[in-house]
Amino acid sequence: MIDYEYVLKEFKKYVEKFEIKNEEIAMKISHSYHVADLMQKLAKGLELTEEKIKIAKTIGILHDIGRFLQYEKTELYNDIKSKLDHAELADTYLFLEKHIKDFKIPLKDISLIRTALRNHNKLIIENGLPKEEQFFAKLIRDADKTDIFRQSASIYEFSYKKSPTQEAKEQFFKHELVKFEYVNNESDRVLSNLSYIFDINFKESYKLLYETDNLELFLSVVEVGIGYEKEFENIKKEVRTYLEERIKDEYAR
Repeated sequence: MIDYEYVLKEFKKYVEKFEIKNEEIAMKISHSYHVADLMQKLAKGLELTEEKIKIAKTIGILHDIGRFLQYEKTELYNDIKSKLDHAELADTYLFLEKHIKDFKIPLKDISLIRTALRNHNKLIIENGLPKEEQFFAKLIRDADKTDIFRQSASIYEFSYKKSPTQEAKEQFFKHELVKFEYVNNESDRVLSNLSYIFDINFKESYKLLYETDNLELFLSVVEVGIGYEKEFENIKKEVRTYLEERIKDEYAR
């Protein structure tokens, strides 16, 4: 069984190699802890065994380990602009360069963890995965998106001062992830972030998103331009209704 306290100790040792007083680095460290905590809550809510809960937490704390290398190389947390896929950076560091051994992960758990980390940031999960590997890939994607609403609201500025482009709007109202290539203005960026809600897999994840209030936090920080209030109210109604429809009645607003 994974010794999660040892994993945590090694993670702390790893991030100490970077400029941890740098706000951007500190933000990603905080995000990693939040996602590990969300993974634990989801795993318990889904009634996983103690062994599987430790796997879930380990995936959570390691899921963005490639971000630190990405930022060190480019001072960016953007896979497209940096031309570096942070999940692939993690895969190279942990599995090709064999640093996964630093965390003393049991051999039987390595393939599962590797698959989850490799798939956590992709537009869609790769096809043909074994059932358990697919499950944990879905779980980390849910936990990551749940915290991204909080992280984005806490760090970045968002504005809705013009209508989104037609492509972004169409994808959003089809309840699809808004692809990065369709993000051409600030309003598109708002829709792109909100569209994460359409790519959540488990009812337990929707309940957790509701309970954390992370979605509402994100909605509250968007600066809406004069004349666009009604348009943005429709956007808010769309995501709130979508969330409410996917959780039990007692969680509905």
